[in-house]
Amino acid sequence: MAIDQKKLQKKLAKKKAKRKTAVLAKKKDVPLLESFYSQTKSIVVARNSPIEECLIGKEIFSKGIGTAIIARKMPQDHIGASVFLLDVWCLGVKNAYFTVLKESEYFRRLEEIEIGEGLVNIHPSCFKKIIDECVEFSGDLGFKPHRDYKIVRHLLDDIDPTVCPNQYTFGKDGKPFYVSGPYDTEQRIKMILNKLLKKCGEGYYDYLISAGGFDFE
Repeated sequence: MAIDQKKLQKKLAKKKAKRKTAVLAKKKDVPLLESFYSQTKSIVVARNSPIEECLIGKEIFSKGIGTAIIARKMPQDHIGASVFLLDVWCLGVKNAYFTVLKESEYFRRLEEIEIGEGLVNIHPSCFKKIIDECVEFSGDLGFKPHRDYKIVRHLLDDIDPTVCPNQYTFGKDGKPFYVSGPYDTEQRIKMILNKLLKKCGEGYYDYLISAGGFDFE
């Protein structure tokens, strides 16, 4: 019986060590500042921190889609960033998220984005104007921004878009232009095209279905 107890104690000790290792691994993946703050509090801290930079894909209006990033300098050498994936031709804010990163990690990730698309600095007022007008344009077509947009956009709260002198045109050649994405299902594509047909009417919008799409006829 004594041997069984020893085996049981060893087994419990192993399980405890395994759990501790798993917890430490998870903590290692969490940015330092987020270990002190919840995401909600992190957004509040970021919103009240100075703007580091606003970046946007330099070919966003010619290609129809691109990344937009607003970064704010937080305590302890951290960057709080709101990242938006914008479809300026049709769907608006396709994705949005907030993250807190060490400065070195933030700039490393920027380099990765730069490989896929060039980023250019833009005045905060113009940055917000593009986001707001993109949401308005897609909203008029019946498309809502990504579910996290309302939370992520808090980093724009103190920016006045009316001082931006630039004018931006959404859509392509005066019409909405939907380009299907790699993860758009047949059901989603049909839903989007039905909305465009209902809102714009036949011939007043364009679309392009990527290779592997389906026949609408």
